[in-house]
Amino acid sequence: MPDDTDREKVERAIDRLRSAGWRVLREEQSFGSGPALVIPQLDRLFSGDGSLRDDLSFEWREGLASRVQTAFAREGLVVRAALEQDSGMAVCVADRAPDSDLCRIVQSFRELEADGYIAEPDFSLTTTGGWEDVHQRVQGELRAIFWISQAHVDCFDDEGNLVDDLPLHWAGDATAIAEALRSTGLLVEIPEIADIAFFISPVGEEEDDVL
Repeated sequence: MPDDTDREKVERAIDRLRSAGWRVLREEQSFGSGPALVIPQLDRLFSGDGSLRDDLSFEWREGLASRVQTAFAREGLVVRAALEQDSGMAVCVADRAPDSDLCRIVQSFRELEADGYIAEPDFSLTTTGGWEDVHQRVQGELRAIFWISQAHVDCFDDEGNLVDDLPLHWAGDATAIAEALRSTGLLVEIPEIADIAFFISPVGEEEDDVL
């Protein structure tokens, strides 16, 4: 079975945001309020085999840039966006997939999802809200891992690479979670008790107490 094309990945990322309530507009449209993407005509940006010919620039409005970055990272795509802003221009970087810490972490979350975890990057505005959403979705044993939006802004740079220790809220098997997270090649600090977050850290930090 052939690999998905860049175009298919971009379109899935856009659809993911649309499903989360974002409006998707053409370049000439400007009506409405709330989170929105303004996407150029895609046909001119992809080659016949669906590969991205050059960086794809698009606008986001009135929404969290971290949500845009994460939606594309779920497809293994690197997006450059100013995380501190609620509107601006974003760039899906050609020939970089999946070369970012965010892409690697999201892939490790997929492994945990396959093992029955609710594994959600940039999941909620608050820790309390994240756990409320988890408990609404959980069936059977509580197994979950997520981080919140403010932690995303604080801990990733504008291309999705870690610049600080990212706290991950969790429930389940600490050993299984650590094994999945170590597949990122980043540094993983395993909590001693369930009430303490996992921390995943940039490579190059001091490795004291980091496994």
